[in-house]
Amino acid sequence: MLSGQKYEFGDWLLDPAEHLLLRNRKPVPLGPKVFETLLVLVENAGHLVPKDEFMKRVWPDTFVEDAALTQNISYLRRVLSKADGAVIETVPKRGYRLLLPVRVVAERLPVAGDPAAGNRHQPSVIQEVLREDGASPNGMCGNPQIPIATPSAQPVALQRLVTTRNVFAVGLTVCAIALFSLYYGHSFRSKSGQPLVIPAVTNVGEKYSPSLSPDGQQLAFAWNGGSGPYFSIYVKLVGTEESLRLTKETSIDFNPVWSPDGRYIAFGRIQEGETGIYTIPAFGGAERRVHEAHWEEREFYEVFWYFGRLSWSPDGKLLAFSDRVSTNEPTSIFLLSLDSLEVRRLTSPRLPGDYNPVFSPDGRTLAFNRGSQGVQAIYTVPVSGGMEQRLISGPQYGWGLAWTPDGHEIVFAKAGWLAKAGWLWKISLHGGEPERLQFGQEGTEPSIRGNRLVYARQVANLNIWRRQLSSRHPSGHADRFISSTTMESGPQFSPDGSKIAFESTRSGAYEVWTCRRDGSELIQLTHFNSVTGTPRWSSDGQQIAFDSRAPGNAEIFVMDSRGGSLRRLTKEPSSNVVPSWSRDGRWIYFASDRTGGWEVWKMPSAGGPAVQVTRHGGYGGFESLDGRFLYYAKGPTVPGLWRIPTNNGDETEVIGSLEAGYWGHWAVAENGIYYLDTTGKPGIAFFDFTTRRAARLFDLENRPAREAPGLAVSPDNSTILYTQLDALSRDIILVENFR
Repeated sequence: MLSGQKYEFGDWLLDPAEHLLLRNRKPVPLGPKVFETLLVLVENAGHLVPKDEFMKRVWPDTFVEDAALTQNISYLRRVLSKADGAVIETVPKRGYRLLLPVRVVAERLPVAGDPAAGNRHQPSVIQEVLREDGASPNGMCGNPQIPIATPSAQPVALQRLVTTRNVFAVGLTVCAIALFSLYYGHSFRSKSGQPLVIPAVTNVGEKYSPSLSPDGQQLAFAWNGGSGPYFSIYVKLVGTEESLRLTKETSIDFNPVWSPDGRYIAFGRIQEGETGIYTIPAFGGAERRVHEAHWEEREFYEVFWYFGRLSWSPDGKLLAFSDRVSTNEPTSIFLLSLDSLEVRRLTSPRLPGDYNPVFSPDGRTLAFNRGSQGVQAIYTVPVSGGMEQRLISGPQYGWGLAWTPDGHEIVFAKAGWLAKAGWLWKISLHGGEPERLQFGQEGTEPSIRGNRLVYARQVANLNIWRRQLSSRHPSGHADRFISSTTMESGPQFSPDGSKIAFESTRSGAYEVWTCRRDGSELIQLTHFNSVTGTPRWSSDGQQIAFDSRAPGNAEIFVMDSRGGSLRRLTKEPSSNVVPSWSRDGRWIYFASDRTGGWEVWKMPSAGGPAVQVTRHGGYGGFESLDGRFLYYAKGPTVPGLWRIPTNNGDETEVIGSLEAGYWGHWAVAENGIYYLDTTGKPGIAFFDFTTRRAARLFDLENRPAREAPGLAVSPDNSTILYTQLDALSRDIILVENFR
């Protein structure tokens, strides 16, 4: 009686009954729909399988687009890839064909009276005489060759197997298989094979905050549906293509986390009048707001890695979250009781604050990130309150945390702005030197369940665009001026307009570059291999000031505009960024958080003590062309553009509509200020000093690059340069056997 059949092809063995794919006896994990797709190919090896047949077999009760099948086939090609040729043929507009030869391996179950039931290759016969400890009933053991089932194997009568002369051989075989199982079982448990990195969600658009269910079989994430400003929560079974959309509001929904029993998902929402923490059944149903939060819509690009990161305690009683009580306060970690809905503050940091809380597997400890003076650190604190412990600190440690299942280590993401040069690392609960994982390039927001890890991988592309101006009005079409497949931003014209300094990651990390006005003769000036940028020319064009995080904290440097003669100006235990020169060349302005908040300071360009310039916030200042005023923004989270007399006086708001986060998207000209206008569709506007009015000049082609310096005007007012985010995509990556 046939119980089923297996399929051999090359090094592979496919077992439909066990839903298992083996390569050289080692299991290869496949999602259910991918497995079904492979089974259809294998059952029809050498023959064309129409797309309709796949739809009927793999998705019998669900309507899906061809993209789901295409993605499954693409994944199978990667798994089954051969150096000597293709394994799956695509027949355009028709279907697919498996090109590997397949051999059927049939098996039989023992049936009373069946003369073939004693096949010595039949695993079920051997399993019947195995004890729970793996030894044979009579305690015999040995080390015979383990027979492998083949189609040509000849059956042997059961009566012969149980004769006296064969009992010993059976015992040896049984014991050998037991040892084999124990050995490989231990091998799988301890080594778990090599980590297998698999794209888990690759839909077009931005995906954030992946979260694995307690059993590791399901994945929740936030997705904007392919485009647009709103994000919803989705759930999918790992290995399948279909996703279930849980939330459907015109809101920003983010950071889904699972209840310990897997029945509910908590998430954050930003929506006017409805912002807060919500819960929803994991398979859809009515939402419930359990806490009102103070996240703000203008912080859209920050919430996913800064203000969010909910965490559900293992006992199901608490939700940890990060929030601030008011705009000017730092973010703190709070604990929400799901029984009483009471909130308890767990941490009380300085600006900017704490975020990314994650409960340990035993629920006794909370890991979190803390930002202070431009540095992000990883801390732990008892959930009951008490002494905080800092594990590690640096400029790029704030991109997500996850505990290993044993609670001994924390996996974290280290990345620069827009997740450039990101990677996954791990560190002991007790601190010490971190260890970089062998996978996780450009990875952020890790989530771990059992032996599975997921993370978000981001790919961004910034470029510098150019438009010609005629009497402050654009003429002609915009063109992508300084571009690559990486990041180009922060352009600044030299005083004579002949050259442009900018920041670029084309060498692997942000560095300062220059080129001629027409974009030719690109030269890399700095080689810190760290986050280095915001170059500013001296008034005579002989020097360039810039900031770099190479020393650890961000510091201000000056170098010859042709390269060499490098000088470090600031040496404070704080962040010192975004320099600019006074018009007479005697001073260098810069932003510093040495007083606890961002203010503009200045110091002699030749070196010397720094003097505080602003008192109510300041960031990224430039002097007017006549040197009478200093214009400045107020930092990444404060909107508006301000000015103060250079000979002291009160500050005045000049442009209130400059959105927070776009502190580098403006340029002072002789008669006014060019700036980014986001009151409607993003574009460039001009504020006239004489009329005190703003006029819209043109719309941007793509999204502006938040947090990146991005606008410059040539000294003759004939050309404007601006930075745009031309591409941003985030995929969710699954790692099997990550340990």
